Amino acid sequence: MKRKILTALALTLVLCSCEDYLTRLPQDTVTDTPEFWNNEKNVRSEAIGLYDIYFDGYKAGWARANWFAETDIADWVDDNAQRAATFFTKVAPAKGGGWSFSNLRRINIIIDRVSKNSMEEEAKNHWLGVGRFFRAMEYSKLVSMFGDVPYYDTVLSSTDYDKLYAPRMKRTDVMDKVLEDFKFACDNVRAEDGEPGLTVNKDVVLAYMSRAMLFEGTWQKYREKNTTKAAEYLTAAKNAASKIIDGGKYKLHPNYKELTTSLDLAGNKEIIIYRSYVEGEVMHSLMSFQNTEHENSSPSRSLIESYLSSNGLPIYQAENKLCKEKKMWFEDELADRDPRLGQIIYTDDLYLEGVKAPYAVSGYFANRFVNEDIKTLPAGVSSTNTTDAPVMKLNEVMMNYVEAAAELQELGQYTLTQNDIDVTINAIRDRESTHMPHLTLSGREFSVNGTIINDPERDKDVPSLIWEIRRERRTELVYEGIRFNDLRRWSKLNYADMKLNEKLNRGAYLDKDKYIKWYNEKHPDSPITMEHLKSVTLKDGYIMPIQEEAKMRTFSEKDYLYPIPEDQITLYQQNNKELNQNPGW
Repeated sequence: MKRKILTALALTLVLCSCEDYLTRLPQDTVTDTPEFWNNEKNVRSEAIGLYDIYFDGYKAGWARANWFAETDIADWVDDNAQRAATFFTKVAPAKGGGWSFSNLRRINIIIDRVSKNSMEEEAKNHWLGVGRFFRAMEYSKLVSMFGDVPYYDTVLSSTDYDKLYAPRMKRTDVMDKVLEDFKFACDNVRAEDGEPGLTVNKDVVLAYMSRAMLFEGTWQKYREKNTTKAAEYLTAAKNAASKIIDGGKYKLHPNYKELTTSLDLAGNKEIIIYRSYVEGEVMHSLMSFQNTEHENSSPSRSLIESYLSSNGLPIYQAENKLCKEKKMWFEDELADRDPRLGQIIYTDDLYLEGVKAPYAVSGYFANRFVNEDIKTLPAGVSSTNTTDAPVMKLNEVMMNYVEAAAELQELGQYTLTQNDIDVTINAIRDRESTHMPHLTLSGREFSVNGTIINDPERDKDVPSLIWEIRRERRTELVYEGIRFNDLRRWSKLNYADMKLNEKLNRGAYLDKDKYIKWYNEKHPDSPITMEHLKSVTLKDGYIMPIQEEAKMRTFSEKDYLYPIPEDQITLYQQNNKELNQNPGW
């Protein structure tokens, strides 16, 4: 039977536009007294009040999550061709834009009140650890978005002007404090607490620590060129992930597709934390977006080509005899490929505008979140989807580990071993529904079945070994809202530029005459003509959703960091303080 954690009412203590103030607490909800904070049940309810923020999963109702498409985080990548490009932010917003410290204030209140309560030491340290975990999460997000940010670790009053309008702290100094918070949480948060898979425990802390430190470690390496800090953070990422992998508590689920289509993830051994959806209580609409709507953002040529052949070789590598040519009929193109490709798209046909309803602008129709058994039932349509969201999984932790280890090798701080590959990528490839050939470490390259992997399409400034690890990460974690931050931390936002990366504005190869003949043979009762394909534009034989260059997304260096909203800069100025804008904005 499915269970869910109900979001508790949060304390009405907020930080608003840097003008910190305390509001009077509603007497019919919670009371900010020592007695309230001495009760572990009350503290737990306050912590659970943060779950919708940090573990939002597929979100709720018609709200779009950052999975698949139709949000900036999902669209500012190279995975989907688009009917209308989602552009990067063009000007700094007047207000908002993610520059907010209200969540941080809630977290600091929890930390402050718990530190003063009279619980037994174990309970107090556990909840301090939970609070500091959320603070690490919040600051990791703020730093990843804005770079240098003001740092607050105390609860401020409305008269603390010097602290309220604090200058931006250097990002490495903030991330050092984030690392301290993560370490404290790792040492003190309980190994088990509350409902398994639905509450914060030590493994949740370790998993998110591996994600946050991998981001910052690679950001420092590729964006800041600070190899000392890169090595420190990457080591933290590797060690955190290693503790989960070595602990043996979690196991890869045999069916890859079920990770994102299950009605109930309770008891799934791969899941570290998930969001539960229950009919009539909390439901979502992600499946509906891939089930009932036209896909005006659908898999790009770039994404499709990233999937290996079933022999483990890149599709265009010379030694790969399974790939006949570049311009392949879709049945040939999709045959003999990594089975995960057939678990994220339909392979029975191209879903072309004018022929199929719903259609996909690239021809490839994505279905990673569609549960075929319930796709026509209330649980699969509208905003009443009830499939559970896998918020953090073992497979991501494995990919965090192997990438951190490989990057440390590039920095001369670690020597990658075959065991590192076996317990991560090869374990993932052994998944029953995947079953791909193992990678063998051959010096600083990979081989498969005796052939050195050397993808001719590889970005030449990326070592082959790193390229293949990034490929595995992309194909294993596709459409999970991770790719955008991956491109940013690798300094590869150029991949999301439609003019620089032509494969991003390309779909399937299409011979219209051949397709019409093929289709009519399969559907003699509803034949099509060339008129049905009039909306499908081709370039060099490939579907091209956007034809006008002005409508294509481009990037610039400023897009690596978000802009600070103008009202915050003005507010600092009004209080004789300075808040500098990010470069280029």
